[in-house]
Parts: sequence; structure tokens; C-alpha cells
Amino acid sequence: MHRLYGQFLLQATLSCVALTFLATGTARAEEKQPLPGMTYASIQSLPNWHGWWILNVPSLTEFQRQPPPMKPEDLIRYRAVRAQNVESDPNRWCRPAQFVGHSGGFVEDVEFLFTPGRITLTNESGLIRRIYTDGRSVPQDLEANNTGTSIGHWEGETLVVETVGINPDAKYPDRGPGSLPIGKNVKITERIALKDANTLEFDVTFVAPDILTAPDRRKRMYSRASKQMSREVSFCVDFDRSIDPVTGRQRFDTTPPKDLPPPPR
Repeated sequence: MHRLYGQFLLQATLSCVALTFLATGTARAEEKQPLPGMTYASIQSLPNWHGWWILNVPSLTEFQRQPPPMKPEDLIRYRAVRAQNVESDPNRWCRPAQFVGHSGGFVEDVEFLFTPGRITLTNESGLIRRIYTDGRSVPQDLEANNTGTSIGHWEGETLVVETVGINPDAKYPDRGPGSLPIGKNVKITERIALKDANTLEFDVTFVAPDILTAPDRRKRMYSRASKQMSREVSFCVDFDRSIDPVTGRQRFDTTPPKDLPPPPR
């Protein structure tokens, strides 16, 4: 009887050890599974976003249909300034491109560039966003910049991107009249996925506690453009009031004053 009981205990112990080894091996195997898009070969299995994409509805029309949840006093002022169409910032067209949840694409098409562990999103007016998909976490010592720090991961066919560390002086909802600095602690979450072969959806949630009373969520549809080559879009030159677009000459008199002292030797 004691011998049978001892054999039973031995078999049970061996079974537990085997199960533990199997579970540990499976967990390690799962941990070692490579992330999507970490090699040029695996990029080929990602959704086909190659080529150029154009936004179907301009941002101005979108914000008129669906105003952002600004604080009431800010929304009133924003609408009043937009209605007057007063140019309060004459240099706004010549400021660097900034990301505040909108990657462009109505006038300037956007393009995705896939490299191992990173997706670069750019548009024809000079916006460049680097989305890291190599499993890294958000750095703790972020330095704010115009496009923020974007960390992405794949959930099936959907790319989920979280962006933080955006310049608090960047204007929202765009750089038009009446826009506000976005402030601190901004977080933008994007879920990007194909609706069909030629339609790409951006599901964007924008959190900006300094200017919004609630998260601003909106969906943007992009259509695949048939063109093969990019073009340069320069709002700065086109809207520079100091240059005559017909002659290309300065509108302002740049003649030095007669009493200007000579430059130092």
C-alpha cells in the first residue's frame, strides 16, 4: 500500500514538473515572437498602405461640422475670429509644421514609409512623423517638439499610435485665426486601418486638458491617390506678403537709410 502511494506521489510530481516546464517553454516561445515589421521581409506581410493618400474632407469643413469641445469662452472667441477671417498672426504660414492630431492630406498628400521597427509618416508640406514600432516604451525624460514622440504597435491589421511630448505652443485645431496653444499634458491616440483597399481611416482621440473640456474624437477618411510622384507644397512662399508673387520682388523698400553707419571691419 505504501509502495503504491509512493509511486502515485512520484508520478504526480513528475507530471507537475513536466507541466511547469511546458508552460515555461510556451511562455518563453511567446515572448520571443518577433514584433510585426521588425525586418524587411516581415514588412511585406503588413497592410498595404504604400503610395499617397489624400484627405476627403478639409479640416476647416470638419471643424465647422464638428466643433472641438473647447472651453465655452474659447469656443465663442474662436468662432468670432474665424467669422471675421482676420489674420492675427501674419507669420503663421512660415512656422514649422506641427502635429496636433491632423497629419494633413487635403492639399498636401501623406505617405507612409516602412522600415524595420519604424514607420515614417510624411506629407508634401514638410511634416515628418516617426512612429516607433520596435516595442520601446515612452521615454520618461521627454523633450517637447513640434511632432511629439510617437510609439506604435499593431493590433491585427490596425496600427495604434500614442503621441505625447508635443510643443505646448502648437496651435489647435489648426494654425488658422482664433486657434489656441494646445498647452501641456497633451496625448493623441490614433487607430489607423484600411476600410477597404483604397480607403484608410484615422480614428483620432485628442486629449488636451488646458483647452478642452473633454477628449476630442473624430474619424478622418483618406483615399488612395493614383499619382506616383510627390510635389512640394510651400504655404510660406505662397502666403508671404513681403514678396510680390507676380514679379518675385520685395514689396517693401529694403534700401538702407542714409545715416546707417558702415559695418564693422
